[in-house]
Amino acid sequence: MWTRKAVTYTGLGTILVLFAPFINNLQLLLLGITLLGFVAVHSLVNTSPVRVNITRRFSDSQIFEGQEAEVELVIQNRGRSIGFLEIFDQLPHEVELVAGLNHTIVRLHRNEALLAHYRLKCHLRGQYQLGKPRLRLYNPSFLFYYESDVESESTLVVFPKIEELEGLDLSSDFPKMYQGAMPIRRIGTSGEFYSIREYYPGDDFKNINWRVFGRTRKLMVNQFEREDISDVMLVLDAREIAGTGTPVHNPLNYGCRAAAALVDYFLHTRNRVGLTIYGEAVESIGVDSGERHLYRLLTKLSEVRPAGALGLHTVVGELRNFTPRSPVIVISTLEQDPTVHAALREITAHGFKLTLIAPDTLEYDRQSRIISPAVYFTASAELDNTISEARSLGARALRWDPDSVLGPALQEVVK
Repeated sequence: MWTRKAVTYTGLGTILVLFAPFINNLQLLLLGITLLGFVAVHSLVNTSPVRVNITRRFSDSQIFEGQEAEVELVIQNRGRSIGFLEIFDQLPHEVELVAGLNHTIVRLHRNEALLAHYRLKCHLRGQYQLGKPRLRLYNPSFLFYYESDVESESTLVVFPKIEELEGLDLSSDFPKMYQGAMPIRRIGTSGEFYSIREYYPGDDFKNINWRVFGRTRKLMVNQFEREDISDVMLVLDAREIAGTGTPVHNPLNYGCRAAAALVDYFLHTRNRVGLTIYGEAVESIGVDSGERHLYRLLTKLSEVRPAGALGLHTVVGELRNFTPRSPVIVISTLEQDPTVHAALREITAHGFKLTLIAPDTLEYDRQSRIISPAVYFTASAELDNTISEARSLGARALRWDPDSVLGPALQEVVK
C-alpha cells in the first residue's frame, strides 16, 4: 500500500513531467522523471508478509465494572529480520486505555520475542472481543507498506458492579432446612442467640427478654440465628425499552447491577438463587448455590442485551415450576407493558413473596432530553400507579433511583 510520502512524490513528479515541456525547462523535466523513477524502484523493494505471532494475556480475564485489567502482548518473530514493524492492538470502544499504549513500533531480529504492556479500564458490563492485532511493515524508504491482521482474538468479561447488601430479610416464610441445620447468620428462629431489639406488637411473648425489662422497664425481644435456606428467583426485564437512554445510563444496566448485588447477597447467605430473563425470549437458570453458580449468573448478566417486547406475563409459566411461597424479586422498568398488572396479580395469587424493584432513569432521561417533559410526567405517573397497585397486592415495591444506594432503599420497603 502507498504512504502519503509516496503519493506526494508521485504527484509532484507527474506535475513536473507534464508542466516542464510547456515552459521548455529541461531541469524540471529531469527532476520529475527522477522522482517517478525513485518511487518506481522502491515499489519493487520487498514488503512481503512477515511471520509474526502475537499472544495476548490478561492479568484477569473476568473483572467487574470500574476495575482495571493488565494486558500483555507477546510478539514473536518466526521469519526474517524486520527493520520497522508497527503493531496496533484493536480495542472495543467501551474500554478505556489508562496506562501504556496499544500501539507500538518495534524492530525484530529472526526468532526474537518482545513484550508490550498496557492497562484497560472497563466502565460498562459486557463480553468484549479484543480484535486481531494489526501489523504494518514499511519498506526502507517508507514509501510503501504491507498491512495484515494476526489471528489472536481474546474475550474480556466484565461483570456488573456488585453493591454490598446487609441486613435484608427477603427470604421465604416457609424455608427449607439443611440436613443437620447450618446457621447462616441471619435473624430467625433457632437456639443460637443473635441480638435483641425493641418489642413490636405481634411479637411472640416467649421471646421477650424479661431480665432486660426488669432493669430498663422496656420490652425487648430476643432474636436468634436462622438455620434454614430459601429458594430465591430473580426476574430481570431485558426488553428493548429497558435499553432507553445512554449506553451507561439505562434501566437494564442498573437492573443488572441490582440483580448482581442480590445474587451475591443471597448466595453468600447460603440461599439458592435462580434467574429468569425476559425480553426477546424467556431464558431461565435454575436455582442453585455456590461460587460456581455465582459466576454462572454473573456471566449471564454480563451478556444481557436489550431486545424484544415480551411482557412480564411470559415468565408466570416459568414460576409455576418454582418452589411455592418462595421469594420472587422482579427487576423491571415496568414501562409499556400492558401485561404487568395481570402478571403481578397472578404472581401474588400463587403465594409467592413478591418484591418489585423498578430502576427509575426517567429524571435522567428528561434532563438529558432523551424524552420530552410530557412523556416524563406521563411515564412517571404510570410508574407510581403500578408501584401502588403492587403494594396493594401485598408486594414490597420500590421505585429505585439508581443514584441512590440500593441497600438502604430496599431496607425501607422491607420494614
